[in-house]
Amino acid sequence: MIDWEQVATLQTAVGRDDFSTIMCVFFKEVEEANAQLTMDVTTDQFRDILHFVKGSALSVGFVELSEQCAQAEGNFAGSQQITSFWKEILTSYEKSKEHFLSNTETCSAPIEQIEPRFRHS
Repeated sequence: MIDWEQVATLQTAVGRDDFSTIMCVFFKEVEEANAQLTMDVTTDQFRDILHFVKGSALSVGFVELSEQCAQAEGNFAGSQQITSFWKEILTSYEKSKEHFLSNTETCSAPIEQIEPRFRHS
């Protein structure tokens, strides 16, 4: 579910405060991607979102989420599958996030106060 070695490596590299901010931004961006997918998106936009979440998840140690995004990228055939693929991915995200937060003291700042830098097009 979570690569704790990657989490420790990232936290050591950027420091505790910046790591907390990075995780808050990650959570917010995945939740913004979810909000965007409740609107009509093209298959290209969906693939872009999958690719973004896959890379972001891998960099912060959310390996199961990243793997599910990679699998969806490879198996995605069209817009009729967006909802089913994303539902599975979101379930994995929620479980991973809950597991992560219950085992760390990260992301104490309200997520609403964090301004993400990436905008999905």
